[in-house]
Amino acid sequence: MSQIHPLPQAKWIWPRHTLYLHNSYAGFRRDFTLKKLPSAAPLVITADQAYKLHVNGRYVCRGPARSVQEHWFFDVPDILPFLKTGHNWLAVEAHNPGMNTYSYVHRGAAGMLCSADWDDGTQFWSDTKDWIIFRNTAYAPDTARVSVQLGCMEELDLRFDDRSWITEEKDFRLPPAMPGISGAAMRQDALPWTELHPRPVSMLEEKILAPERITCSGTGACARLPLRAPGQIVSTTADFIDLEFGTIDWDPTPLAFSRDDGGLSFTLPAAGQGRFAVASLDLGADDWLPGVPVLELGEHDPGTVLDIFYDQWMKGGKLNFPLHPAKGCLIAMASRLHLNGTTRRTELFQIMGVRHVTLLMRENTRPLDIRLSWRSAVSPMPVAGGFSCADKTLDDIHRISVHTQRVCTIDAFTDTPWREQSQWWGDARVQAKNVFYLTGDPSMLARGIRTIAAQKNPFGITFANAPTSDCGPILPDFCLTWVITLRDYWFQTGDTSLFAEQKKQAEANLAYFEHMRDANGLVPYDPRFWLFCDWSTLPKRNYPAFINLWHIYAREQYLQVLSAAGPAAEAEALAAAIRREKETVSAAFFDPETGLFSPESDGAGERTGAPSVHDQVLALLLGLRPEAKDAMICKIVRPCLLDELEGSALPSSFWASYLLDCAAKNGLRKEGLDYIERNWKPMIPSGTVWENFPDRGQQELSFAHAWSAHPVTHLPELCFGLEQTAPAWKELRLEPLFYPGRAEFRLPLPQGMLSGKISGTAEAFTAEFVIPEGVKATIVLPEETVTASGETVRRTASEEGR
Repeated sequence: MSQIHPLPQAKWIWPRHTLYLHNSYAGFRRDFTLKKLPSAAPLVITADQAYKLHVNGRYVCRGPARSVQEHWFFDVPDILPFLKTGHNWLAVEAHNPGMNTYSYVHRGAAGMLCSADWDDGTQFWSDTKDWIIFRNTAYAPDTARVSVQLGCMEELDLRFDDRSWITEEKDFRLPPAMPGISGAAMRQDALPWTELHPRPVSMLEEKILAPERITCSGTGACARLPLRAPGQIVSTTADFIDLEFGTIDWDPTPLAFSRDDGGLSFTLPAAGQGRFAVASLDLGADDWLPGVPVLELGEHDPGTVLDIFYDQWMKGGKLNFPLHPAKGCLIAMASRLHLNGTTRRTELFQIMGVRHVTLLMRENTRPLDIRLSWRSAVSPMPVAGGFSCADKTLDDIHRISVHTQRVCTIDAFTDTPWREQSQWWGDARVQAKNVFYLTGDPSMLARGIRTIAAQKNPFGITFANAPTSDCGPILPDFCLTWVITLRDYWFQTGDTSLFAEQKKQAEANLAYFEHMRDANGLVPYDPRFWLFCDWSTLPKRNYPAFINLWHIYAREQYLQVLSAAGPAAEAEALAAAIRREKETVSAAFFDPETGLFSPESDGAGERTGAPSVHDQVLALLLGLRPEAKDAMICKIVRPCLLDELEGSALPSSFWASYLLDCAAKNGLRKEGLDYIERNWKPMIPSGTVWENFPDRGQQELSFAHAWSAHPVTHLPELCFGLEQTAPAWKELRLEPLFYPGRAEFRLPLPQGMLSGKISGTAEAFTAEFVIPEGVKATIVLPEETVTASGETVRRTASEEGR
């Protein structure tokens, strides 16, 4: 039986695991002989933080899935397709940032661990014997960070590491040794890695993709860099923007290129001494995925510098830098290679989530042949769900929303693959529902819920993202969102076991709000933490209506799964507490003269501020003040959907998801569809949806942000009146709108594929719905209501027949 867990003899190895860890790369090689091939060859492997595995010079995979060291993951790729009888070798390249980021917690150590136990009798494991272990000194450790949330820029000098230790069977060379640095080993259960677990989600999908085209090219003047103080960190991007970007002479005709499935080939002209040649490549609006560049270069001068700049979207296809690296999130995304004159294939390490890549060759005295391909690094997402309709704009919005969800799902739900690659939990709630509608798979949500809960802080509540810096952000509203997602998982699956597992943490999150509640019964603003709410102008002082309403919303969602899990007395007590809180919050924030909720209270009865969309939407979703329902809809919600509302805090493209939920429940489905069409249409040329609407003036705008990809779910909901009415989709409701005429959808349910097609108008239509067995569907048509399960329902109507 092949071994699928680390052998107990396997040790964590690294070149002196606690020394010089800042932005450190390490190499590990083991040669071995096989007399015959096993029937399977599972290799148990992991590293802190990341590894890339090669076998016999061929790339295999990268990993592990992100986590905290107290619950670290390992991978088990089957490397049999890469093995041969006779001599074999493993080459593992690993990286540790030596610092906290918004996707990694550094615990003062680094390591790589692997083992094999195959049915041909082969056994080996990581230790200091039989392994070559070295610090890769060809990587510069003191580079600038590519953003506040990510690690350091990758700079590799191929004159000192020609990659032969990875690619060559023999006669390879290693980078120069660092004095005093040799291989060191630690026990498998040593701190900080107290628990090891199998990877909980699929291995990344890593495919070689070809860029689509060259968008611009030119030449410019290299700058003489100023004398730097010893403490200054050089930012390749900042230097280029400040000193060289303005010198570029753009060629009106971009360079010629050839393209096949394996890459894009072109020739950079000779720039000459003191100059550089530059070309920008588009990975494809519909095809780009997070990943790494793979380069094959023709003959060139040793020591030539090749800079690579990464841009999420170059509007118009021309290189630009809308954000200076010294502003905002200090975004300075670049890599640098020092070339060695040979044509060896080179693949970079750090994942970049961008659509455009710019290559800049400095002082090349002869033309340089370049072939660039891109190795993707995303979660495999077998998309089975879908939506289409007669309105091309809505079709395009759905398409770019699906693409955005694809690029924002790596080994976890990430907010953007560009500047952060972080698992923010407000984003994750939207993304989980998107993935339910596209694949039906709840595993990424379950894994994320556990990841958020696994990282502790002194306050006992969850971080807003995880894994993250130990002083990472705490957002009270995202603490509540985490509680809400326990209900989301149960409602999708019908399974209460995850809730039972995480109930203690949910209680801790909710206890924070009870601790904060003042004598007046309201939850105040807590200046210790970031009350996010939304990219909007909601008040963040005194007693904000938003956090009080969001707290009720979270408790109601929590009550649903609590009731399903069985503790009836606890559920009854919570229901009574919610009723009391609704009365308190309504009295504090509702203005009977206007029929609207005010955004702020001073706690002494004074309400201030212009009523916001957010607060009216939450009040409507909670059923507060039903007598004022028409006022909230007519004065705030409907004008917002029509883009006619002025003087109020408006929702961003993220929080618009809740606005559209409200529209679906309150007879505003057509207005909701028109709202999506108007506001998402400007995003279509970029190929992905944005962090916010284009007119909101947000400085650090991401052009690929899956919290705005909710048209994936809202388009079928609004067009078809699709509503899940029981856990695990055992019951649902459909009420087609017959707008914009023709529409169809597919939705993978736990019981099978649900689908629907409609065309025509409410007066003359055709409709067809396929209802899986085990699902009870109530289908509301203009003059008939049908209940169906495990059957296909077809109906037609004509004006003459009516």
